[in-house]
Amino acid sequence: MVVLDVREPGERASGVIRKSLGIPLGKLESRIADLDRGKLLVVHCKGGYRSSIATSMLRRAGFRDIANLNGGFDAWKSAGSAYVVPEGNANKC
Repeated sequence: MVVLDVREPGERASGVIRKSLGIPLGKLESRIADLDRGKLLVVHCKGGYRSSIATSMLRRAGFRDIANLNGGFDAWKSAGSAYVVPEGNANKC
């Protein structure tokens, strides 16, 4: 499984799901080749809107094993789920 974070780098500075892959939505189309088609992709953004767009883009590109994290990172944090705050430039994509 791969957690795909489509938020902007500045948003990721406030926290990320451990080992998530950060590709901003605006760069996703040009970086689709970086994704592993053999793994489940769990896509999230801040609240869910951009990740819905991202999952649609991925489906059009032929990905089939995709999930949208309902409520995004905000819901993840509100539920008390684990996340880390990146150090230094770790939030840059």
